[in-house]
Amino acid sequence: MGAQCYQYRQHGLPVDVDYNPSAANDVTGISQSADYRAVALLRLNVSGSAASQSTAQSLLPYFAGYTFTTLPASAPFGNLGRNAFRTPGLWQWDPGVDKNFSIREGIRLQFRSEFFNVLNHTNFGVPNNVSTSGAFGTITTTYPPRQIQFALKAIF
Repeated sequence: MGAQCYQYRQHGLPVDVDYNPSAANDVTGISQSADYRAVALLRLNVSGSAASQSTAQSLLPYFAGYTFTTLPASAPFGNLGRNAFRTPGLWQWDPGVDKNFSIREGIRLQFRSEFFNVLNHTNFGVPNNVSTSGAFGTITTTYPPRQIQFALKAIF
């Protein structure tokens, strides 16, 4: 019988907070209608510091405690650095077991079971990072819950 176990513990991924500039603030030269280079996004001015919150409280106002300011057309670049924030971390435990059965000479049967996120720990997604969005700072997604798969393989 074989067994293996993988534990993933990862700090959050970096995330930018930005805004879609109006035509007056857009200094990127990217056409908002149909440009292959994507959408024009600029960084904001930020002040304040993170509010002390429990995990449950931090899901809706993820950037609580910070004040973001959209800039005027005369100075469209903010003081917020690239990747200044981190998403919630990821933690899961993925064990797997297998058992080989000898049927007769040269023929084996292998049963295998794999468990992904076996403890069913909730891992939250990325917060909405566009300050002009009505859902700014909210986390509305999660990574997949517990998943179990079984396999049976004949080896000859």
